[in-house]
Amino acid sequence: MSDGGSADTPAAGWIRVASTAQLASGEVMAIEAAGRPMVLVRDGDRWFALQRKCVHQGADLSDGIVSRGFLICPQHAWKFRIDTGAHEISPETCLVTYATRIEGTDVYVDPTPRRPQPDLSWLPIPPKETP
Repeated sequence: MSDGGSADTPAAGWIRVASTAQLASGEVMAIEAAGRPMVLVRDGDRWFALQRKCVHQGADLSDGIVSRGFLICPQHAWKFRIDTGAHEISPETCLVTYATRIEGTDVYVDPTPRRPQPDLSWLPIPPKETP
């Protein structure tokens, strides 16, 4: 394993938050790890953890739905990519994400927050002036 854990115990810092049987593909579940409220999302065999409150008006994203790779806020239908946390239209507006891993039938989350770096390649960048 690349993160230093053994087959029976996860690496330091990882917290067991669920069993793989608790969540079907396309479902969202409220979880907490190290005092941080999160949502756990399953998309096929892929698992994601994101902050639980929507950045728009604080709605509980555990009541949201998953569709085509997005977590949709139940209050105003803001869409966030489940893999990066980036907002559908405004990628600089994003949810905090957390690393996940599966060990057997256990789902673990690393509670260290990860902020995605938005893709700003579309912005025009003026050429550098040479002296």
